[in-house]
Amino acid sequence: MKIKKHKQKSRLIVYQGDELLVFQKISNRLEYGLIGGFLKKGETPEKGLIRETYEETGVQLSEQDMDYYDSLTLDWDENQKLSKHYFVCKNADKSFSLSEPDKFAKITWIYWKDALKYFGKSDRKMVKSLFKPCKINY
Repeated sequence: MKIKKHKQKSRLIVYQGDELLVFQKISNRLEYGLIGGFLKKGETPEKGLIRETYEETGVQLSEQDMDYYDSLTLDWDENQKLSKHYFVCKNADKSFSLSEPDKFAKITWIYWKDALKYFGKSDRKMVKSLFKPCKINY
C-alpha cells in the first residue's frame, strides 16, 4: 500500500450581501475561482491564506480579518489527498485588486447564484452552503 501525499489549500470567501468576490480565470471557457492557493511546507491554513491573499490581491490580511468556515478532504489522484480550508473575510470593504494578471483575467463582484456553475465542485459546494443554510420542513 502506497502512502498518499497530502496537499493543502486555503480559500477566502469574500462577500457583501448576496455578491461574491471572484477571480475570472484565464481560460477558453468562463471559470471562476476564490482567493487562495496551496500552502507551503510548515504553513498553517491561516498563514498560507494571508500570504496568498497578499500575492493575488495586494491586501494584507491578519488572522483577525477572517473566520474559519469549513474544510474538506478528497482524493486528488491515486497517490495524493487534497484538503481545502475555507475562511470567510470579516471585512469585504478592503481594496481587493488583481495582482496576478498572468493567472487571472479579472477580479469582480458577482451575484453568488450566477457564479456557482463556473466554480470547481468543492468551491461551489462551500459557497452554496454559506448562502443556503439548511432548510427546515414542517
